[in-house]
Amino acid sequence: MEAFSERLLREHQSAWQAMQQHRFVTDIEQDRLPTAVFNRYLVFEGNFVATAIAIFALGVSNAPGIHQQRWLIGVLNALVDTQIAWFEQVLSERRITPADYPDDLPGVQRFRDGMLRTARQGSYEQIVTLMFGAEWMYYFWCRRVSEHRQSDADVRRWVEMHAEDEFYQQALWLKNELDRCAMALSEHEKQALSALYGDVLQWEIDFHHAAYED
Repeated sequence: MEAFSERLLREHQSAWQAMQQHRFVTDIEQDRLPTAVFNRYLVFEGNFVATAIAIFALGVSNAPGIHQQRWLIGVLNALVDTQIAWFEQVLSERRITPADYPDDLPGVQRFRDGMLRTARQGSYEQIVTLMFGAEWMYYFWCRRVSEHRQSDADVRRWVEMHAEDEFYQQALWLKNELDRCAMALSEHEKQALSALYGDVLQWEIDFHHAAYED
C-alpha cells in the first residue's frame, strides 16, 4: 500500500522537480551562485527561522502526545540554539545589513504568511504537512548538491547542514509522522492535505525566486 507521503510526492511531482531544478539549486550545484543572491537569501531565510520557530511551537501545542512533543521541542531547541546563532554569525562575518535587503517581496511574503497562517489556523496534521513539504524537499536537493564543490565556505556549510544525517532524521520523522496521521484521515481530508502540500512547494519556489530580485 502506498504511503501517504509517497502519494503526495507522486501527485506533485512537477512542482517537486521544479524546486529540485530551481535556478538557486543549480547555481549552487554548479558553483556559480552570485554572492549578492546568497546574501539576500541569507537575510530572507534567517528571518524565516523565527517563523519556523513559531510553527514548530504551534506543533508542540497541537501535538497528540508526549512523544511528538518531545521530538518537536528538540527541533525547537536546534532552531533557537544552532540555526539562529549560525545566521547571526554568518551575517556578521559577511557584513550583511538586513535592512539593505527588505523581505517584503511577494514571494517572501507568500511563503512566510502562508506557512504561519496555516499553522495558526490549522490542525496538527496540517502543521506536519507544512514542515514535511519544506524539509524533505530541502534534504533531497542539498544531498545531491553536497556531492559537488562549493567554493564559498558559507554556501558549503549551508548545504552540509541540510545534507547531514541529523537533518535527514528530522525530515524522516516528519514523513513518518505524516504517514501515521494519514491513517486516521478521510479521503477528503487527505485531498486537502495534498492541496496544502502543493501550496508549500509553490511557496518554496516563489521564495527562492525572490533571492534573485533586486
